[in-house]
Amino acid sequence: MIEEHGLRVAVLEPEEALGSDRTALDGLAERAGVSVLRVVDPPAALRTDLEDNGFLLTPSWVNWLAPVGGDDEAFLSAMTSGERRNVRKALRECEQRGVRTVVRAPLTRPVFEEFLALYEPQVAAMRNGVAYAESWREEIEADPHLYFVVEARDADGSLLGACLCWDQPELSLARIAFTAQVPEQRQGRVVRALYATATAEARGRGRGWVSLGSDPTLYGHLTEPGLFGFKARLGFRPVPTRHLQPTAPDQADAVVSLRGLTEPSLLLSYASCPTADAPGTGALPVPEPALRLTVLTAGGDVDLAAHRAGFLTDTRVETVPG
Repeated sequence: MIEEHGLRVAVLEPEEALGSDRTALDGLAERAGVSVLRVVDPPAALRTDLEDNGFLLTPSWVNWLAPVGGDDEAFLSAMTSGERRNVRKALRECEQRGVRTVVRAPLTRPVFEEFLALYEPQVAAMRNGVAYAESWREEIEADPHLYFVVEARDADGSLLGACLCWDQPELSLARIAFTAQVPEQRQGRVVRALYATATAEARGRGRGWVSLGSDPTLYGHLTEPGLFGFKARLGFRPVPTRHLQPTAPDQADAVVSLRGLTEPSLLLSYASCPTADAPGTGALPVPEPALRLTVLTAGGDVDLAAHRAGFLTDTRVETVPG
């Protein structure tokens, strides 16, 4: 048993997950207060059997990628029509208010500290927030030219929001890793302007791709379910993080309770059991396997339209105990 920020997970060997039927496993999980049954890095030969026993094979984390495009309009064209309007509205409002977005590069210690002063209180206010940015300090100080911060400042110079980015020239990729805003700006206006400026910076550096960071594939625990739809509407597509960071393995998950999760929660999984890293049908710089989304609910009304995305092969609902 492991506790992950209020979520109890039972980590099983593949033989344990397959040695009992799901009814028996679910009963044991209920008595132990477990919400997720998990097999980490399951062998390829057993993946279909795990699916047959009610486990969903997932990347443990996904990274969200989009092409930067030849110009701003090309980048906007990948978004939904509604999101394009939102971005354009955000840029107009920032201009009218005198809000400026500026790139700070290379990343100096004072700029990093100012970003942390904005980011860490925001994370601390989250239900299960984890302040990952501080752990990047050594890497940033070792090579500050690979990192930059995009800031949004009011007309009086006050910091309204910022995003910390990692330039990865070997992948032709710039990653928007962490984002923070003052509380009154968290309705998406400033953050959209930050993302547009970060993408333009990536294009100016000759990068072909921009990333909107990495998420665990279970939305409703460390990340809110709404983050999935927000990133999809912005034109980003999720790919298994292990293609960029080999330390992020696949896993097989069975969510048996929403204890410690939101109502609803989302689980992003492979549409079929991958046995090789063959590229999917997309045009991303790393393999893009087909993915499906399971909306986990205790029985409440679920608007599937809010969770659909063009890159998904399927969106389904699964009822689990609350």
